[in-house]
Amino acid sequence: MDTNNRLRAWLRKQAEAHPVLSNISILATGTAASQAVAIIVSIFTARIFTPEAFGEFALFSSISSIFVVIATLRYDVAIVLPDTDDEARQLARLATRANLAVSVVATILAFATRPVVLQVWGSETLATWLPLVGLAIFCSAQVAIWQYWYNRQRQYRVIALNRFESGVGSSLGQLGFGLGGLRSFLGLIFGNFIGLLWALFNLGRQSGTVWHPVATDTPRMRDMARKYRKMPLLNLPNALVDAVRTNGIQMLIGVAALGSLGQFNLAWRVLQAPIALLNGAISQVFLERMARVQPGQLTGLVRAVMKRAFLFGMGPFVLLWIVAPWLLPFVFGPQWVEAGLITRALVPWLAVNLITSPISGVFVVTGRQAWILLHAILFTAIPLGWLAFSPLDFLSTLQILSLMMAVMLLILLVLADLAAQAWDRNSGAKETKNSDQE
Repeated sequence: MDTNNRLRAWLRKQAEAHPVLSNISILATGTAASQAVAIIVSIFTARIFTPEAFGEFALFSSISSIFVVIATLRYDVAIVLPDTDDEARQLARLATRANLAVSVVATILAFATRPVVLQVWGSETLATWLPLVGLAIFCSAQVAIWQYWYNRQRQYRVIALNRFESGVGSSLGQLGFGLGGLRSFLGLIFGNFIGLLWALFNLGRQSGTVWHPVATDTPRMRDMARKYRKMPLLNLPNALVDAVRTNGIQMLIGVAALGSLGQFNLAWRVLQAPIALLNGAISQVFLERMARVQPGQLTGLVRAVMKRAFLFGMGPFVLLWIVAPWLLPFVFGPQWVEAGLITRALVPWLAVNLITSPISGVFVVTGRQAWILLHAILFTAIPLGWLAFSPLDFLSTLQILSLMMAVMLLILLVLADLAAQAWDRNSGAKETKNSDQE
């Protein structure tokens, strides 16, 4: 008992001395538990559903993900930035209105483009059920809005618990539909909606403070939209380019063969497990810290994030590179041999991505969105062009693609460090000037 008490006392002391690391651990715990359940359940769903069914589900998710980026016009990301909660509430309401409008438009487009979807990907089931994408977009984007609000309030336990419950709901929902006999794309999408709808309901019922009346002197939503216009004008194009790149890769693979996309998607999800464990937690906590960092301290903070992400993530990725070709077919079944080889090919890309993702917020804080937008355009055009015109076989194409992406992400790390240094210099110069005037 004495040992346990000393351990608890030490953990409390560490949490008080290092609040940022404590917050990261809270978010990471929820994400890790959710990912662990998802991987365990995937062992069974990979044997129930075919690679083609997973390919159709990956296409639906890719289309949804692109629209989710547009849905809030990126005003949700800005919720952590205002000095007052009332201004943040106005941003949350603005983002919600935009989300509703975009979700409705996406539903209409899904109905209108049914013949195109059928012609390009050859899936009658996907073309018929694609209008459900509007509901998926609204749920995902609205949950993101509320998560940024809770992040602002530093209610990290609420975010962590909701991530866990949502992930478990989706995974078990898909397993349940599969065991019930719906072993097609519909079983995967209906199961996924269980987690999405639960996340929407669960966070929504706890988000009452978001909708509190604001003070009479609070800027109107129109004024807040103008004040944070860089979010839709600069941050949104960058995020959209990122979404088109990530999801466009899967959509291009799906044009060639839905089965190959299913193999790629499983490999991607396996690699996303260590990324999701750390990225979401580190990103949200450090975005809030970066928004309030003192002049001269941003560069050190950014470098600390890079270092911790590298130390936390490299071990799992090295291990995956070694064991993936035989581990995936052993765990998920003999039909997933190609997924093991794809996993090894993707390791360099996603290993570096683990380091870059948490520090992407530095470009928002420093007002250097134009830098990352230019990088993102090249980061999208090069891989999509390579995929579209590569003369090599599928696996060789992915191996070269992974190395290209890793190099471009290393360039992004350099840009983030330069942006932080420039911000520290400019902020320090302003403080010196103000002190001299006083």
